[in-house]
Amino acid sequence: MLDILKTYLLYGTIYCGIEHNSSNAIEVMLLKKKKKEVVIENSFSGNTIDEIVAKFPKKQHAFLIVNNDTVLSKFIESTETVQNQLLYEAFPNLKINDFYVEIVSDGNFHTIAICRKSIVDTLIETYRKKGVSIVGFSLGNVMTALVNDFIETPTYYTSNAKLTKENNHITEVSLVADIPRESYEINGLEVKNTQLLNFAGALSYILQSQKTTSNFEDAKTKLITDFSQTRFFNQFIVFGLGFILLLLLLNFFVFNSYYEAVETMKQTASVNSSQKEKLLDLKAIVDEKQKTVEDILKNSSSKSSFYIDAIANSLPKTIQLAALNYQPILKRIKKDKPIPLDRDIITIAGISTDSDLFSTWIQTLEAMDWIVTVTVVNYGSQSKNTTDFSLKIRLLHD
Repeated sequence: MLDILKTYLLYGTIYCGIEHNSSNAIEVMLLKKKKKEVVIENSFSGNTIDEIVAKFPKKQHAFLIVNNDTVLSKFIESTETVQNQLLYEAFPNLKINDFYVEIVSDGNFHTIAICRKSIVDTLIETYRKKGVSIVGFSLGNVMTALVNDFIETPTYYTSNAKLTKENNHITEVSLVADIPRESYEINGLEVKNTQLLNFAGALSYILQSQKTTSNFEDAKTKLITDFSQTRFFNQFIVFGLGFILLLLLLNFFVFNSYYEAVETMKQTASVNSSQKEKLLDLKAIVDEKQKTVEDILKNSSSKSSFYIDAIANSLPKTIQLAALNYQPILKRIKKDKPIPLDRDIITIAGISTDSDLFSTWIQTLEAMDWIVTVTVVNYGSQSKNTTDFSLKIRLLHD
């Protein structure tokens, strides 16, 4: 529950995926999280960052997919499992310190995408200046790993690539110049192939799922940390100001209420001082009666708790209580008269579904050393399977 609340406070309900594709277009998809369901809130495209940011909700966060000509991708078949060895097989002379690298493996098939760090960092900084917080990023077509299992066709397309599957495993990824327009059903949502990657990007941080390996985990962690600190700071300011205003408003009403009450009391006292004396006398009487009641409750509370606890523990599952009264009132309460209590008496009412267990329970109660007698006041059928009953228990007088 705390994790759900923390995620809601951090991200809200709108999640965004952005893809910069090789057609020099920017594809955007907004997903909305409703309890345990995800729906497509909106999707659109543009040619510039300014154009798409103008359509964003205020202070929107997003997952970025860089899949344009600045990204180099290779699909290789290898039994190697070490990331650096796979990287050197695909790009033998690469200066790894200058590049972000992301790899997705499916058995012996591996998709490797690289991009210069300066390009990605500049893009993220540009979005930050436009008021959009990038909370994670991915390169090329590797994010298809998140949606591959949901697509049933043996081949499918992204914005710039064709992917081929055998036995649900990716066996070929090839870049394609003329991409056909197709749509795929993903868990009940219809997603166009040109928006498949940004859909996967938004879904990845809704599900907090990752199926790729990379050399920029520290960079992604820093993005999340910076975003969460900014987010909670902004929320703290908003809630803090709201809380202060609420306190001031409550203070005003409380002060005004007390001020009016004091003024009324002053007027009453000045008009008739004898009324004040009567009020004080009445207050003294009330305080005395309240003290008497508190003394009675203090003396009997521990006993009543003991009795009720013992009765509850003895109760079989076939009996359901409807009422339990300790020292019930004998008559209507009258003004200036003592409250007539049936002392040392407990009355119980309820229903029973098993007469044998009911009799056994009566015997259990009678065996308790603080009970004098147990009298069955009423035992009659309510329906075919249940019977109403009422008991009167007389307690041992201390």
